[in-house]
Amino acid sequence: MPSKYARIAVIADPELVEALERVRSATGSDEPDATLVRRLAVGGANAELASRTERRAAAEELLELMDSGGFDLDLDAIDRLNVPAEQPR
Repeated sequence: MPSKYARIAVIADPELVEALERVRSATGSDEPDATLVRRLAVGGANAELASRTERRAAAEELLELMDSGGFDLDLDAIDRLNVPAEQPR
C-alpha cells in the first residue's frame, strides 16, 4: 500500500512470529502483522517512557526522604551483610 512515510523492514524470525502469536492468542487480535507490529512498537515505546519517568520519580522521592531524615539507612549494617561468609574447610 502506498505511503508518504518511510518503511522499516523487520525480519519475521521465529522469536517475532512467536511473540505475535502470543499477543494474538491473548487479545484475539486479527490485525495484519505489520499493523500489529506498529501498534506494539508505539505502545511499547510509550510504556517504556512512562516506566522510566515513574522510576525516576520514585528514585527522586526516595532521595528526598533520605535527605529529610525520614528514611533510616544503616550503611554499616549493609556493609556487614555484604561481607562474604567464610567458606567451610
